Amino acid sequence: MVVTASEHPELIPPDEERRLDAVRRYAVLDTPPDGAFDRIATLAARILRTPIATVTIVDEDRIWFKARHGLDADQIDRVPGLCASAILRDDPTIITDAAIDPRTISNPLVAGDLGLRFYAAAPLITSDGYRLGTLNVIDTDARDITDDEVATLQDLAAIVVDELELRLSARKVAEAKAQVERLGAALQLSVLPPPLPDIAGLDLAALYRPAGDVLEIGGDFYDVFEIRPDTWLMAIGDVCGRGAEAAVLMSSVRNRLRALAEAGMRPGEVLAELNHSLVREGLGDNFLTLCYLEVRPSPDGVEITMSSGGHPLPLVRRAGGKVEAVGQAGLLLGVFPGVDCAQSVIELDPGDLLLMYTDGLVERRGVDPRLGERALRSALACSDEASAVETLCQIEEALPQTPEGGDDDTAVLILRVLP
Repeated sequence: MVVTASEHPELIPPDEERRLDAVRRYAVLDTPPDGAFDRIATLAARILRTPIATVTIVDEDRIWFKARHGLDADQIDRVPGLCASAILRDDPTIITDAAIDPRTISNPLVAGDLGLRFYAAAPLITSDGYRLGTLNVIDTDARDITDDEVATLQDLAAIVVDELELRLSARKVAEAKAQVERLGAALQLSVLPPPLPDIAGLDLAALYRPAGDVLEIGGDFYDVFEIRPDTWLMAIGDVCGRGAEAAVLMSSVRNRLRALAEAGMRPGEVLAELNHSLVREGLGDNFLTLCYLEVRPSPDGVEITMSSGGHPLPLVRRAGGKVEAVGQAGLLLGVFPGVDCAQSVIELDPGDLLLMYTDGLVERRGVDPRLGERALRSALACSDEASAVETLCQIEEALPQTPEGGDDDTAVLILRVLP
């Protein structure tokens, strides 16, 4: 018949409910064997010269062995286990001859097959004062124990608690990381560029690739949407930095662009107003580069009005393969007040292609950026008559690669005027 601890209130610590909460907090019960705890039990048996040593956790109605040396059982009932008494105090429990000690003379572990005579246990005391269980050594012969041996047992018990704390901290870090990654995934989905629209007479392709950090969130973006009949906004930008902060700013900038464009502002006015608001908010070390295009397709081609704030200038591949940069670079946004954002007008004929990109496309760790720029222009020139998607694939294949891949977020937007 199992005797429960509730039938022996003298074995229940005053803080039992909170103590059991602490036991659950460490999530150690019924876990697989662990080499670190096994070694501590073996070390305790070796140093104190006993055939048996265990690391125990006192559960509600059982004593469970996290580690054991010289013992086959993996748990026993809490009553009449000696560890149930050992956790009632902070000091070690020492029984030199259990056969004559009035506390243990009738204990089945003493009178039964085990024939326990010597028992020394140091409680496993957490940093907040809860006694989870014990580190104990057992012998079938009566014997004495020195003060140094008791101190050693206490030190080893403290190491057991340190190991439990280490595993608890590691689990909390893993849980926090998983939560951050889930939040990052949700945030990433909220800021991913929308699908490209179908625009009569135009062939579009785009690439969005975060460089990859804990959150897998980038600060680069592109956007394409209709601001009025037959007039489209096409923008590409790069918020300094990566991670959640950059992604939040990027999402805010993209929404502001749409609002300003729908209010009827032209590209230069949009960038000037955006810069004004960013400077007023004080972004600290954050800033933004942006290339903004107002695109008007027609049967004869496409007319583009563009304005750029510190962003790499778009490249145009003319029908026949000639590649040229278009527009004026301008200043970074969010840094200097009163920026005057110039506008340029670009005419594209049927067969022409315009490429907008962020610097992550051409910059690689350990590779001269000029090599990437030359490779980009060469790939564009060699892809004459290729579709927008084919051109994007050829560019990716032609750019210098490193084992680590890109070091920065990458966004690419390609517009091709259909022949």
